[in-house]
Amino acid sequence: MRGKPSCDESLIQAGELEAGDEARRDDTCTGCVNGGTLGKGDQYFRDLVENSPTGISIIQDDKVVYRNPEQQSIFGPVAQGCCPVIYDRVHPDDKDKLFEMIRSTLSGHAPRAGIEFRFIHLSGETVGELEMKWFYCRSNLIEYEGKPAVLINMMDVTREKETQRLLNIKDRMSSLGHVAAGISHEIRNPLSVINVYLDNAEGLLERCEDSEGMREILENIQTASSKIESVIRRVMDFSKPSEPNLLRIDINKPVEDALALSFVTLKKSGIEISTDLADGPLPCLGDSQLITQVILNLVTNAAEAMKSMDAGKKIRVASSRKGGSVVVSVADSGPGIQSSLAKKIFEPFFTTKTDSTGIGLSLCQRIINDHGGALSVSPSTLGGAEFTLTIPVNT
Repeated sequence: MRGKPSCDESLIQAGELEAGDEARRDDTCTGCVNGGTLGKGDQYFRDLVENSPTGISIIQDDKVVYRNPEQQSIFGPVAQGCCPVIYDRVHPDDKDKLFEMIRSTLSGHAPRAGIEFRFIHLSGETVGELEMKWFYCRSNLIEYEGKPAVLINMMDVTREKETQRLLNIKDRMSSLGHVAAGISHEIRNPLSVINVYLDNAEGLLERCEDSEGMREILENIQTASSKIESVIRRVMDFSKPSEPNLLRIDINKPVEDALALSFVTLKKSGIEISTDLADGPLPCLGDSQLITQVILNLVTNAAEAMKSMDAGKKIRVASSRKGGSVVVSVADSGPGIQSSLAKKIFEPFFTTKTDSTGIGLSLCQRIINDHGGALSVSPSTLGGAEFTLTIPVNT
């Protein structure tokens, strides 16, 4: 049976040593670790290790017994007779992850994907100043001085993490700008109406006439004000919807409640409604009231999509269980949704309707996400669109 790889074998696997250099094996590991005298044939190997841009260290019994210069530039040198513990200044939330990687490696199952962890670094620029650094590392099992050890290759990815953080901030600011533009657009129209009617009211008051006209103006102002209030309320619901009160429910119950609430409206609109609900209960953890709100919104959207149709208006609502989730779908026979718009329709304030704020579907998606589930759209066999929500049985 082939034994554990030596130090330089692991470096060959990690890409730090060419396969043709395997012959130079003597006491390489001991030499590179202890800084002892190396033969001429081993000097090239040591040069590779010590000049590698990748941090290389050897861990044995949770102690660091070797660090190459790249590692030393961050973690400091390994003092003779004093081996630091590998977990020193590792972020508390990442210690278990690092421990598990070393444990798995020693058992012969090193993680192929490697891990990322944070390290609290003592900056040299200002005495006592601490900074957080991110590292990506991979591990190999080796044998050092007759005992198992772990060789770790490590890269500083702090800059990449910072770049990713800044890009996320940019995306959030872009979304915020989109939301702000939507709010501005939705509020500008009713505000303009209010200003026009206030000017008219001022003229009437100056002439002290037409009290009936004043009453109508005030009613119109109230209507416009209510529209603004509605937009603001919807934005607040989107930005901070009520937390779901998760209880063990039968998903069919809020579906039936939503259909009961919309039945009269659908009938007046000439829409044929059909259901294919699962026999027996479909239990899951959910907020019945919020799920009813989602189903009602999807049914209402389906009805509005078919408003201009003269005949063939159909909505089908189905429920089932797939794997560890319950599934509810709302399909219609309307014009459907263009594939290019399938993702955009869930963005806040995106709408193809002239009298909509475009928040409804975004709010529905957020509610389902808060349940640990997902909301998606696809073409329907009825010819229109089909919205499908999935909620895990145990969230």
